[in-house]
Amino acid sequence: MSEEEDLAVLIYKSSKTAKARAAAAAAKEKGRMNASSTGWRTSTRKRSSSEQDDEASMDRPGKKTAKQGATKKKLCSSEGCTNQVVQGGVCRRHGAKLQLCKSKGCQNISINGGVCIRHGAKRKLCDSEGCTNHVVKGGVCRRHGAELKLCSSEGCTHISQKGGMCKRHGTMRKSCSSEGCTNLVQQGGVCYKHGAKRNRCSSEGCTNLVVQGGVCRRHGAKLKLCSSEGCPNLAQKGGVCKRHGAKKKTCSSKGCTNQATQKGGVCKSHWAERTRV
Repeated sequence: MSEEEDLAVLIYKSSKTAKARAAAAAAKEKGRMNASSTGWRTSTRKRSSSEQDDEASMDRPGKKTAKQGATKKKLCSSEGCTNQVVQGGVCRRHGAKLQLCKSKGCQNISINGGVCIRHGAKRKLCDSEGCTNHVVKGGVCRRHGAELKLCSSEGCTHISQKGGMCKRHGTMRKSCSSEGCTNLVQQGGVCYKHGAKRNRCSSEGCTNLVVQGGVCRRHGAKLKLCSSEGCPNLAQKGGVCKRHGAKKKTCSSKGCTNQATQKGGVCKSHWAERTRV
């Protein structure tokens, strides 16, 4: 074979190889373009579905999602009132009516079976075997592990009422809403003097206050008497009256030896000082 024929064969082979490479490159580029277009369509479908969900949620504003968190408790609709709604959009102070105990003359709120605890409503007992105490938290009583928040004052073991403290160390109760009155609120935002109702004896014509079972002492209310033999006085503490050993609680104000007669463990004079502040 001559040199010219050898050169022609070499040129033919090289051109054929170049064509094969070009075809392979073209096929690879085509596959990449197809893959990218498929991904674009998929992302478009995902975006459209999410947009549809957003539009559906906007159409249903009442439906809440998990991201929105727990619903807030409703407040009383009366202007300026921050109490929680009890019934009919208002709190007890502004007219919400609660079912009262069916026992004659009883003004306590019905707990179970139409009666209050005092007249037979059953309360759940502690899960600990043989324990008859009422459940406080987590199915058990305080004795068997129910944890309650205690007063933040050092060394105090009383239960926290408000602001992290017990009544003795600073929890303040609301005063009567009547202008200039410093008495404690009893019912409906007012004290007894300004309209809070007291439970009266259910016996016809009797105006004495209820002591027990809807009646006064005169009409059958039974009270625990002093355990000392022959003593007719009422038991104050430890089953005995003051005369036979019941200790009087003194005012918690520093240096005061007066008897604690007011809420919060203070005497009348120091309670008046607190309410003026």
